[in-house]
Amino acid sequence: MTTYNQISGGRVNFLSSDPTYIDINSNGQVWYNSSTATLKAWLPTGAWASGSNLNTARYSPGGAGTQTAALAFNGWSSPGPTSNATEAYNGIAWTNQNNMNTARGALAGTGTQTSALAFGGGPAAVGTTELWNGTSWTSNPTGLGTSRYNLAGAGIQTATIAFGGATPTNTAASESFNGTTWTATPSLNTARSALSGAGSQTAALAFGGTTGSNSAATELYNGSAWTTSPGILNTARYGMAGFGTQTAAVGAGGSTAPGTSPTTTETWNGTSWTTSPATIATARRSSGSTGTQPSGLMFGGVVPGTVYANTESWNFGVYSYSAAAWASGGSLNTARSYLAGIGSQTAALGFGGYNPPTTTVGNTEGYNGTSWTAGGTMNTARGYLGGAGTQTAALGFGGIARPGTTRSSATESYNGTSWTTSPATLNTARQALASATSGTQTAALAFGGNTLPANVANTESYNGSAWSNVNAMNTGRRQFAGAGTQTAAIGFGGGLPSTNATESWNGTSWTTVNSMNTTRGYLAGTGLQTAALGFGGANPSTTNTAAAESYNGSVWTNLPSMATARRGLGGAGTQASGLAFGGLTTSPVATTEAWNASKATANTKTLTVS
Repeated sequence: MTTYNQISGGRVNFLSSDPTYIDINSNGQVWYNSSTATLKAWLPTGAWASGSNLNTARYSPGGAGTQTAALAFNGWSSPGPTSNATEAYNGIAWTNQNNMNTARGALAGTGTQTSALAFGGGPAAVGTTELWNGTSWTSNPTGLGTSRYNLAGAGIQTATIAFGGATPTNTAASESFNGTTWTATPSLNTARSALSGAGSQTAALAFGGTTGSNSAATELYNGSAWTTSPGILNTARYGMAGFGTQTAAVGAGGSTAPGTSPTTTETWNGTSWTTSPATIATARRSSGSTGTQPSGLMFGGVVPGTVYANTESWNFGVYSYSAAAWASGGSLNTARSYLAGIGSQTAALGFGGYNPPTTTVGNTEGYNGTSWTAGGTMNTARGYLGGAGTQTAALGFGGIARPGTTRSSATESYNGTSWTTSPATLNTARQALASATSGTQTAALAFGGNTLPANVANTESYNGSAWSNVNAMNTGRRQFAGAGTQTAAIGFGGGLPSTNATESWNGTSWTTVNSMNTTRGYLAGTGLQTAALGFGGANPSTTNTAAAESYNGSVWTNLPSMATARRGLGGAGTQASGLAFGGLTTSPVATTEAWNASKATANTKTLTVS
C-alpha cells in the first residue's frame, strides 16, 4: 500500500497540539494531534473581513489596485450628488487624495494604486478617460468610442479593455486602450450593463449584469474574440463586486431585483462558478472592487435609502484574518486628562493628570485588560508628566500642578503598590514633555517639553539613580508623544504650534525622519522606535482628533480612527496591541479603547474515514 510519505515526500507529523501557523519547512501538511487523537490538515477556505470605512460613502465608484494598495474614485454619494473624491487604501485605512477632474458615477477603473485608469460614467453617458500617476489625475485627449456608464473593464493603465454598459441602451461594445487611444474590438455576445469584469486586456472575464432581466452569463476574451462559457453564475444578478483573473475570479453581492441584494459570494475556476459558504457582512450592490481571488477588496455600495462607506476584504487560503480595529474597554475610575500611561494592553498603568481649570490628579490605576483598579497615589499630584516602565515597576517625572505654576523636576518610582520620591530630579524642570514609554524604571529617557515660557529640546537619560543631560532634539517642542527605549526612541507630533515632525534617537543623537500624516499635539504614543503607534490629539489645539497612525521605522501609515476624538489622553501597549485611555473632549473622560492589529489564524480540518 502506498504511504503518505511516498505520496507527499514527507511524513505525518506527530504533535501534542495543532500548530498555529504553516511552517513551509515542516514535513507535510498533515499531522496527528496526540492530545485529541485526531488526524488534522490545513483547510483552505474563503472568508470576508470588515475593514475601515471610506471617508466618503458612495456607490458605483471606480476601483484599481490590490487589497492592501487600492484606489477608490468618484461614484454617487449620499444624499445624491456625484463625487469626484479619490481615496487610497493601505490595507488598514483610507486616505483622501487629489480629486478627479470630472465628477461622475457608474464608471470603470483598472490599473494600480499609483498608475490607474478611469473611463466612462454617468448619469449622462460619457466616454471621458483620465489617468492617475499616484498624485493627480490627467484627462486623456481621447475618450471611449462608445460613451457609456455601468460598464466593466480589465487590465492595466496602458493595456485595458472596456466592455458592456449602457448608452443608456444596453450595449455589447468592447474597446481596448493602449495608454493613449481607444480602439474598437469584437463585441460581447450578450449586450448588458451593470456587469462585472476581471482579468487582463487579452484574457478578460465578463459576468453577470442586466439585459433588462438579470443575467448569469459568463464570457471570456482571448484578445481577439469573446466566447460565451457554459459555466454560468449560480445566482443571476447585476451590480456585483468582481475581481481576479480569467481563470480565478470572485463575484459578490449585487442585486437580484430592485431593493433585493444577496450577500452571496461565488468563485470562478476558469470553467464553472461555485457558491462559497462565505457571505459579505453587508448586503449591497454597486460596490467598488479590486484584487485577486486569494486577496480581494470591495468598498462602498448601496441599497435603497442607504449609501455605504463599508469596506470588506476577501481572503482565500488557510489563514483567516481579523480586521484591525479599536474596541471599547473598561472605563477609568477617575476621568482625567494629560495623564501618563505605560505598560501593556493587559497590564497598563495610568497615573497623574490635570483636569482644567484647576484640578490636579495624583491617582494611579492599573488595567488588567478588562477593568481598572485604583493603586497608590503619587506624592506630587501633577499633569503633563512623563513615564516609563511597567505596571509594577514604573517611573514618573516632570509635569506641572496646574498651568501658571512652577514646572516640576520631581521623579517618583512605583512598585505596584506605592510611589517613592527619588532624590534624583530632572536637570531641567518642565511640563508637557515626552518619554521613551517602553523604557524601564532604571533606564528612562525624557525629552522636549516646556519651561516657563519656552519650549525646550533638552534630552535627559536616567540610570536608576541620576539624570544626565545628553544631546538635545533638533526641534524644541511640547505636548507631543514618545515611544521606544532609552537607546532607541522616537518623538512625534507636538502642539503650540502644532507639528507633525518626527525625530529618531539612536542613543547618542536625534535625527529628523518622515513626518506624521496628521499634524497635531496633545497626542499619545506607545510601542518601539521601529514599531510605534500614535493616536488622538488636537489640531489646532482646540479641535480634537480620533486619528491613529503606525510607524515602521521609515514611514507613518494611517490606521482606523478611535471611536472617541480626544486630546491629552494616556497610552500603553505595542503597535499591534495598544491602549488609549482618559483624555479631554469638552470635559475629562474615563473612556478606554483597545487597538488590535489584524491577526492571521490558520484553519484546520479533522480528517475522517467516510
